[in-house]
This record gives sequence, structure tokens and C-alpha cells, in this order.
Amino acid sequence: MKIVVKMRGTCGELAQGFFRGEPLLITCPIEKFSTCTVSDEFAGVDGLDTKSRTMLRKTLRHLNATDFKFGVRLTSELPRGKGMASSSADIAAVAQAVAQSLGKNLSPAELGQLCAAIEPTDGIFYGGVVAMNPLTGRLVKKISARENFSIAVFDYGGTVDTLTFNRRSDFSLPTLPDVIDFALAKKSALANQTILPKRGLLELMDFAAELGALGVNVAHSGTITGIFFRADDSRVHEKISAVRKKFDFMQFLTLTRLAT
Repeated sequence: MKIVVKMRGTCGELAQGFFRGEPLLITCPIEKFSTCTVSDEFAGVDGLDTKSRTMLRKTLRHLNATDFKFGVRLTSELPRGKGMASSSADIAAVAQAVAQSLGKNLSPAELGQLCAAIEPTDGIFYGGVVAMNPLTGRLVKKISARENFSIAVFDYGGTVDTLTFNRRSDFSLPTLPDVIDFALAKKSALANQTILPKRGLLELMDFAAELGALGVNVAHSGTITGIFFRADDSRVHEKISAVRKKFDFMQFLTLTRLAT
């Protein structure tokens, strides 16, 4: 028996704040993953940190499983402490892989509740872009995209501990859009400057617009920013080079795709 579950990470959030008094974030899922393997071909646990081990125990309790003799292995493409939902992807992958090894399948709502009980969570288990409550895992709305987007992910450096960092702000989401709204992403990112400032963010937004980028977002409790381009932009690598040259205090991490 071998079960393999992959969960996406994120490039920060498209927006985060309060909507009608409830804390909400709009997710920004990308094609980078945490992968959990559960198998009877090996023993023990490998690659699981404290949160992931907690999720292993929590999932077994949730499923009333008293006999679990499989090995569990966790790997990830997502750097830690950057705002790329590495912990959310890890613990969600562990929960689903353990459940499937026992013949069960956890719903996105179940995963949301389990993950939020460990830490504020990103809604990577819902699939696509969604608005959700990070403190409860509750899905509020699914949001569509009219086209495909590439995202150039840049890092300002350092790390942020999301368990000790106050992720919420006084920014109010005026509405929850039906489709991706880069104007809202910009407002949310700039509002977050009073909480976790990112050097030269407004200048980066202006320069990205000059390059033909569609928008810029940030990790509200992390160190990264994302620049959105049309997926068919043939000059995207040239534009990334221009950003790297002008904003040389940032590190280019990857070019990925928004998962819709």
C-alpha cells in the first residue's frame, strides 16, 4: 500500500482583512507543493515537524483510529516562514494521506477545521481561489479567473512566524469579488504596510505596471511578493530580469502559475 497526497502552497494572499466583521483572506494558490506519502513499505515518520506530528495524531483521533502501523514521509517545495502556506500545505497533506490510508477521504470543510485548530490556515484544500476564514477554515466564496496567470515570486528576506505574528488588520474588504480583482489585491497589500512593511512596494507596483504586469500581491504575514503576468506573455523572463536589476534587494524565487 502506498498513498501519495500533494497540497499546493500559495504566493501570499490576494487580499486579507475583515468582511462584515469576520476575518477573511482570499487565497493565491500556486503550482508548488507539499507531498505526504503513507506506506507499509517503510516505517516511522520522516520530515514531519511539530505541527505535522500534531496533525497526524489529530487525524487519527478524528477518524477514531487506534491502530496505525504505516510509515509517514513528508517533503515540500515550499520554503518556510515566507508566507507560502508551507505549514498549511504540510498539515493538510498529512491529514488527507493518513485518512486515505485508512480508507477515508476528508472533505475540504473537514480539512479546514482540522488545520485551523492547529494554526491560522490558508484554504489550499478547497481548490482554486477562494475567500475563507483563516481562523475557522470556513469557506465563504469561490472566486473565478477570466484568464490564466503566471506569477513571479520575489522574497524580501528573513522569515515570519505565523503563529506569533498578528495576521489580521483593520483593513475592511469592501466586497467579495466574483472574479480575481487586482485593485483589491493592491489596496490590501498597501494597507498591510502599517503591519508588515515591504520596502519599495508602491514603487514595485508602479514599475510592474510599466512592464505590463496585471497586478502585485504580498504575503500579509510573510516576506514574499508576487507579480502577475498573463500566462502567454512571451517576454516574462525579460521582465523578471528588469525587476531583479531595479530591485536588487529582493531575491527571485520562482516563476509559477496561479492554480484556478
